[in-house]
Amino acid sequence: MKRRLTDNRRTVLTLAVVILGAVLLFSAVLKKADAVKQQQSQTQPQLPALSQAQSPKQTETQARRDPETDGAAPTQYPRVNPKDPELGKKYEYTKSDLEMLAARLPSIRVDGQVEEDWNVCETYELQNPVYGDNGASAEFRAFCDEEILYLLIEVKDTTKQLTGEAPTRCDSVEVYLNEDGEKPERYHAGDSHYIFMRNGEIEERSGADARLVERVVTETDYGYMIELSILWSLSPEDRNETFGLDIRINDSQTPGTRDYIVQWSDTSMMTHENLTRVGTMTIR
Repeated sequence: MKRRLTDNRRTVLTLAVVILGAVLLFSAVLKKADAVKQQQSQTQPQLPALSQAQSPKQTETQARRDPETDGAAPTQYPRVNPKDPELGKKYEYTKSDLEMLAARLPSIRVDGQVEEDWNVCETYELQNPVYGDNGASAEFRAFCDEEILYLLIEVKDTTKQLTGEAPTRCDSVEVYLNEDGEKPERYHAGDSHYIFMRNGEIEERSGADARLVERVVTETDYGYMIELSILWSLSPEDRNETFGLDIRINDSQTPGTRDYIVQWSDTSMMTHENLTRVGTMTIR
């Protein structure tokens, strides 16, 4: 009987030793795993925590369209038409991106309508007769940003003449543009001369490129109106705070003749060659 009790004690002791060894081994394995994990966390950069509704691409987009303190559009946004149905395919902008762009772009559209933004632009009258005794009068407004110059030109001319051997011998508007504001004696890079005819046609003269232009000609009760936009050909780095601009109105009162000319600044009749006398516009 005594021997049987001794054998049982030995069995229990053996089992206890085995269990204790297993516990110590498992504990050692856990400590080693924790040490390896801690070492990896110190050597590898931590990724930002993302909610289930976000992805790294969405986080980048969100940061890109955070509002600026002054409300200005971020420079990385291209100037686009938010109504363009192909916009999402071209730029992969989200609906929120498009709503933000539409809010930050000016309301001016080249559509023959006088939008609200035009009402805050200063009006300039053309008061320098260059040729003839009497005829059309005109005024214009200008608006620009880093990429586009907008012009709204309203002409009072009830003697409508749409035909002539040359665009200057019918009702037309000439625009002279000196983008860097240097007003050179001869046209150079960034200078252009456009002729916009009352019938909607356009003629390119020195430095002009019709591909940079969008325009709409509208007949009015007092004459006609031209709303147009011209993309700057020079980069912002090559332009200054001012640019040169002049506008000339050609009034044909009889078919095929130019009977009257009025211009905003230059009265030399040489603006097609020399830009030294064009007006000065300040970008603000």
